[in-house]
Amino acid sequence: MVIIAGEQTRGRGKPGRHWFSPPKLGLYLSAIIKPRKRPKDLVSLTLLCAEAVEAAINNISKLTTEIKFPNDVLINGKKVCGILVERVAAGYLIIGIGVNVNNLPDIWPDEIKNSATSLKIEAGLDYDPRQLQDVLLVELDQRYLAYLNKI
Repeated sequence: MVIIAGEQTRGRGKPGRHWFSPPKLGLYLSAIIKPRKRPKDLVSLTLLCAEAVEAAINNISKLTTEIKFPNDVLINGKKVCGILVERVAAGYLIIGIGVNVNNLPDIWPDEIKNSATSLKIEAGLDYDPRQLQDVLLVELDQRYLAYLNKI
């Protein structure tokens, strides 16, 4: 199950940090999964998600990204995406992904203005978060199926 939000009022990252999620400017999604096999560790699943985000961003924007181990995606050294994978009850996992799509620094809290970026800032263009969502979900699905075949 995938839940897409137009806004988050209590988005969070690691370790308990707040993820600033203004309305209609980003992609905020949570996927609830129950793997057939228990993942050996959550870091490998987090990296799989980061690689999917990289591929999706490159697909729609041609921007160059890099992964900051273990759970961030950067553009030009600034954070464009945060990923949080958590174990919850009965063998389920929740994968949370937040991507700054059309955010601008004038609406960000002071503490992230120098460390965050968005696709719009980096490319100078507006993007449709739904387009990124569609590409990202395909990338996640393909990579997750390959991952399951390896564990």
